[in-house]
Amino acid sequence: MSKQMCLFMAIFVVLSGLPALAEQQVIDALGRSVTLTAYPRRVVSLAPSITEILASLGVESSVVGADSFSLSSWYMDIGERLKSRGVVEVGGYWWSTISVEKILELNPDLILADRGAHRQLLEAFEAYNLTVVYLGSARSINDVYNDIYTVGLIFNKTGEAENLIRSIESTLQSGKELLKGYEGVKVLIVIDFWQGIWVAGKATFIDDLLARLGLVNAAVTIGWSVVGIEAITEWNPDIVIVACPYASQEAVEQSGLPQLGKPLVLLNTTEVDVLMRPGPLLAYAPQVIYHALVQGLANRTTTTPRTPQQAPLVTSAPLELYVAAPLVALVSGVIGYYVGLRKKR
Repeated sequence: MSKQMCLFMAIFVVLSGLPALAEQQVIDALGRSVTLTAYPRRVVSLAPSITEILASLGVESSVVGADSFSLSSWYMDIGERLKSRGVVEVGGYWWSTISVEKILELNPDLILADRGAHRQLLEAFEAYNLTVVYLGSARSINDVYNDIYTVGLIFNKTGEAENLIRSIESTLQSGKELLKGYEGVKVLIVIDFWQGIWVAGKATFIDDLLARLGLVNAAVTIGWSVVGIEAITEWNPDIVIVACPYASQEAVEQSGLPQLGKPLVLLNTTEVDVLMRPGPLLAYAPQVIYHALVQGLANRTTTTPRTPQQAPLVTSAPLELYVAAPLVALVSGVIGYYVGLRKKR
């Protein structure tokens, strides 16, 4: 290579703001080896948790297309910032709502997708020679950390990714201390009422989260599972937390959960986002769970028995945690939904 060419490339790298990328291989959540020859500049993100990772690592400006939930994300005011830049909505969260045609029109150099929600699109992506990296339908907190690090690797932001991971881990450790008075409480997390009662079972990041906070997951099924009220009665949870933004009062009543005679707390939309999105929002999950336990178990030391008709149904109120200024301050210092369901992730 001539000296002139070397000089030209060096100048280009400096002006581009990114170091030159030697070809690298990324192993994604499907076990595919994806070859990257340049740092992505035109990215389509198909899940809000992925978009929130991008924003937390400081590479949100590369996003040219995103799902509708990303474009309405309140975290770091991402939704408004994306819309102000003219980022194109490419569909909803679930694979069947994604428009491959819109993605093609954007000419992306990378698509970031969720293994559980978008696996069915792989054939179409490959047919159009689109580069896609799948992140995991997190089965543990470590899976979430792996997703964050993978994104950091792709964008040459591994230092920022490691800092974000350390921050989340520190928050979870502090959360265990916060919840010390509730150690051993059996918690059931209900995530939907579509053709049954969907719960967060074992081998989910929710199960791992509860364990790390000193709580017990009442659900004994594997993964995101649909069960009947009979199974839940057998599990005998101390409290039921409903983390479904679409849950109507009627759906909750018809599920039979109020008849368990157990405290029943319905999270608000913001709290559902925090609890159900496997990304930077995990840092706030301990406070959401703590708030729910305080509300639902306020009278748990009383000896007065609860009949099914007396089972409390609490609609969670907004937390001061989500006021914009404290949120942005914390973020600046640190940092789909699941298979077969209709929840956003």
